[in-house]
Amino acid sequence: MKYWLFPAVALLLAGPALAQRAGPPPVSDGYDWAIRIDEDRVSSAILAYEVDGTDDQPLNFSCEEGGNRIFASISGGDPALKQIVLTSGPQTLRLPGTTEANEDEPPHFTSREVAGDAPFIRAFAANGWLRMTATGSVTGMTGTARGKQAIKRFVEFCTR
Repeated sequence: MKYWLFPAVALLLAGPALAQRAGPPPVSDGYDWAIRIDEDRVSSAILAYEVDGTDDQPLNFSCEEGGNRIFASISGGDPALKQIVLTSGPQTLRLPGTTEANEDEPPHFTSREVAGDAPFIRAFAANGWLRMTATGSVTGMTGTARGKQAIKRFVEFCTR
């Protein structure tokens, strides 16, 4: 009896945590995904998870139209940040990058490029949510119906 008791208790305790990580995080009050397209010189776009009308933006993606290259950025994060991990559904992406910090501005992390047709990008566009792990902290980012449309538009823009 004691041989199965410990695994059964561990499974019961871990079950809710595993289920929570498998599905989408709840929509955060005030946050949503928003797209901005810049038609100047080179047509580029930014997809940001943000509170509208504020500088509160834990993550954004950028690309050039049809370039099939996407970059992730975080402003104001840990100056020692060298990698983030993004998960959407069953797809996980370990994304290395560099953080620049100077006295005049907050630290700014920029990832290496991600192919616009990468499995993680396709899952993110289909699901409308992701989880980001940066320096041990996990942040869920789920779009509303409007935010999910912004994600799809962004990926289409980047991969045309």
